[in-house]
Amino acid sequence: MLFAICYAFLLCTHALLNKRDFKQSPEKRERYNALPRYYKFCCWFVVMPMFAGGILIPWLFMFSLVGFFLLEAACIRWYRRRGLFG
Repeated sequence: MLFAICYAFLLCTHALLNKRDFKQSPEKRERYNALPRYYKFCCWFVVMPMFAGGILIPWLFMFSLVGFFLLEAACIRWYRRRGLFG
């Protein structure tokens, strides 16, 4: 039960932060919308649950950080290949 609450909280926080960022930077919205769904699903269903688990099991937090950084690097690489970043 606590895991589900943490997971829902993280997803809502992520959505609110994205909404704020997209208002400030329309370019970021375009990049995010162009990103393939499997990158988004990996964030929502792999990295976020690991973060939620990391709140309950502290050593899992290290793996969630590694997963986040790997996914972020993959997204930036995808953006650069498409000419959408830097």
